[in-house]
Amino acid sequence: MYSRTRSAVCMGMEGREVFVETDITRGLPGIGMSGLASTMVMESRERIKNAVINSGYEFPKGRITVNLTPASLRKNSSCLDLPIAAGILASEGYIRTRMLDKWGIIGELALDGRVLGVQGALPMMLHMKDIGLKGIIVPEANRTEAALAGGNVYAVTSLRECAMLLSMDPEEADAKADSGELVSKVRPSDAMDILEAEKEGAQAAADDIDFADIAGQENAKRAVVIAAAGRHGLLMVGSPGCGKTMIAGRMAGVMPAMTDRELFETAIVRSVAGRGYDSIRLRYKRPFRAPHHTIGRAGLVGGGSYPVPGEITLAHNGVLFLDEICEFNRDVIESLRVPLEDKRITHFRKGEAYTFPCNFQVVMAANPCPCGFLGDPDRECTCTQADLDRYRRKLSGPIMDRIDMKISLKKVGYDELTGGSKGLTTREMRDQVESALRYAAERGRTIFNSEIPDHDLDKYCHLGQEETKFMNRAYDAFAMSPRAYKRTLKVARTIADLDASDDIKMEHIAEALGYRLQE
Repeated sequence: MYSRTRSAVCMGMEGREVFVETDITRGLPGIGMSGLASTMVMESRERIKNAVINSGYEFPKGRITVNLTPASLRKNSSCLDLPIAAGILASEGYIRTRMLDKWGIIGELALDGRVLGVQGALPMMLHMKDIGLKGIIVPEANRTEAALAGGNVYAVTSLRECAMLLSMDPEEADAKADSGELVSKVRPSDAMDILEAEKEGAQAAADDIDFADIAGQENAKRAVVIAAAGRHGLLMVGSPGCGKTMIAGRMAGVMPAMTDRELFETAIVRSVAGRGYDSIRLRYKRPFRAPHHTIGRAGLVGGGSYPVPGEITLAHNGVLFLDEICEFNRDVIESLRVPLEDKRITHFRKGEAYTFPCNFQVVMAANPCPCGFLGDPDRECTCTQADLDRYRRKLSGPIMDRIDMKISLKKVGYDELTGGSKGLTTREMRDQVESALRYAAERGRTIFNSEIPDHDLDKYCHLGQEETKFMNRAYDAFAMSPRAYKRTLKVARTIADLDASDDIKMEHIAEALGYRLQE
């Protein structure tokens, strides 16, 4: 007997529809699969067989053929376990086949018939919702992602519960859910308890980790405010112990709360990376990623036979902190060239393009030399000129050209450390950032200044006559590239926003140049 169920797989950041065709005929018992199925999908045959038997159903004794269409689409997900099992039950008469075409099904099966969570559930649910499926069945473990997706979604814990739902029309299931007979329906309110708990936790974390804990370094705090307000790349250079890591670790707290659009994008990234349970929690906490300098290229930018997000994508809408940047492999650093410009990374595998977003706030930290004490007034540098040249060559000209702001951190003096003056707090710095963003939004700029298109540069970063002459002299004197010129203007625009100034003034350009040209 023939049956067909509808499901989906995740390709990069997108869901793609998959039809699962099942046919049972006479022949030697077994399950044969076709349709460009990966090893992960092929291994599901034994899982499905045991799950069906342990759920109390009789497993077919004939030859089972499973075809996954479209055949040209590569399938590499355990999410097809549940729709395949449902198709087998329908072919055996346990489920009415006429109901299957209205339902979308995803889920992995355990041997005892439990339904387990899957990666990439959110983009798959969104796709099934977009193509007009009346009902969607997902694992209970993906309930938080289902709450974000919306629609007529049901979270199940077992194969029997899934079969019970499939025996009904989606409209009938919806009516029973409204009357309280079905508790498996996912509602947006399911996420509210998590949101409230996370809001309190985020506030407590903000109180525990504050810029006020950092003694001195007020110039660095000013640079952090500018970088956060315009999402400008920041490089901090200073001797060990001057506070570079502490500053970077607190930067996410200075950035504004995520918009609904940013929250949704970040939730999809988390879902694809297998961190879907954290998706809702991100409303009050931006991502912060700090990979170790031994990370490989694929770990940083993503990739693999079936491409997965790298650290730059996991940092989307948050902070990517690269500590000891000059200790990273040079090829790894160079792989950031395109993502820093395009805010996305595309991998090509066997004719398919997998595109991942990576619009992050990059923060880099480095010592001035391999030993760390070049320029230190109290400790002598032991590096040779060859050591210094080799160390600094890790950061090439093209990479440095893409970093908008560079600051040097000095050793904190004893008086600053024990003086009791806290300086700027995280809340005060965040207020400055939010004030600058409101000022820009009131004047029609709803994107970060670092993202202003080149064709809008004259519109938003217009200079007066004297400012134009000053910038012209700086361009020639410091041999700036066109990219460096444009990025300097964008930083100056951010500084002007912080000062609530419609015009970019001479002092704004001077400060922006200071960050650009600092060694």
